[in-house]
Amino acid sequence: QYQWYENTTNSNVGGTLIPGATDSIYTPSTATDGTTYYYCTLELPAGGCSEITSNPAEIIVYPDPAIGTQPESSDTICLGGTINPPLSVSYTPGTGVGQDSYQWYENTTNSNVGGTPIAGATNSTYTPVTSNLPVGSYYYYAIISFDGNHCDDAVSDVAHIEIIDDPVVNISPNTPQVLCENAPVDTLTATATGGWGTYQYQWYENTTNSNVGGTPIAGATSSIYPPDNTVVGIMYYYCVVTQSGEGCEVTSATVEVEIVDGPNFTQQPQSDIVCIDAVINVYISYQDGTGTPQYQWYENTTNSNVGGTLI
Repeated sequence: QYQWYENTTNSNVGGTLIPGATDSIYTPSTATDGTTYYYCTLELPAGGCSEITSNPAEIIVYPDPAIGTQPESSDTICLGGTINPPLSVSYTPGTGVGQDSYQWYENTTNSNVGGTPIAGATNSTYTPVTSNLPVGSYYYYAIISFDGNHCDDAVSDVAHIEIIDDPVVNISPNTPQVLCENAPVDTLTATATGGWGTYQYQWYENTTNSNVGGTPIAGATSSIYPPDNTVVGIMYYYCVVTQSGEGCEVTSATVEVEIVDGPNFTQQPQSDIVCIDAVINVYISYQDGTGTPQYQWYENTTNSNVGGTLI
C-alpha cells in the first residue's frame, strides 16, 4: 500500500497526506510556483513487514518566463541611420527553467504575433539593419524561450522604428558675392527643415567649388556665418547640419565669395598750363575693384582733392 505526502520542508516526517495518492507513481501539481517536497510510505500488511518511508523529492516550480526589460518602444532615425543603443530584452530572474535562448522577429504591423524570424538575431540585444531601408515604419520584437519542462515562451512588446527623410538645408544668399577687400559682406544663413532632433551647425571653407574636403571654421557653429573679407581670393563656403536623431545629417551646396583688391588709379589727372579758351582734356584710368565704375569730377581753387566743388 502506497501513500504519498507533501511537505514544505525537506523532511519525510510531518508531511500532509495527499488524498487519493496511493499508487507507486504520483504526478505533483505544478499549478503554483514554489518549492514542495514529496515522499511516499510503503506498507505490506499481509506480510507483517514494517512500513518504510522514502526520501523526500524536491520539486521546484518556477513561474513561466516573463519579460523583465522590454526593448525601447519607439525610435526615430533618418535614412541610412542605425539605432543606438541597440534593442535589448531580458527576462525576470526567477522565471523560467533551463537554458534561455532568444529570437528576434520583424513585422510589417505593430504586433508581436506573426512576425518573421530574423536570421542570426539570437542574442539578448539586436541592432536592426536599417542602413538600406526606405522611409517607413518597421516593427521588431523578441521571444525568449527556455528548454526546461513545459516552459512557455516570453514575448516582448513591439519596438517601433520610424525611418524619415534626412533634413534639408538651404543657404542664403546662394549667389556669388564679389566684393572689394574689407567691404561689407552679406552674412550667410543656413535654413534647415525636416529630419529629427535639434539642429547643429558647422560651417566649412574650401578653396575649390566642392562641399567635400573643406576645412571646418573654428567657432562657426550657428545657423549664420559672416564670411571673411580681409583676404583677397575666392573662397567657397558650405554648412553641414547634423541632428540628435541617428543618421540625420545634410550638407549644403557651396556659396562663392570672391574678395578682390580695392580700385587704385593707374593714371592720375594731368596738370597743364594753357591760354584762355584752350581746349584740354584730363583723364584718369584705374585697375582692380569690381562692378561698373561711376565717375564724378570736382574742381578746386587749391591743390587739394578735398573740399572741391562737384561739377
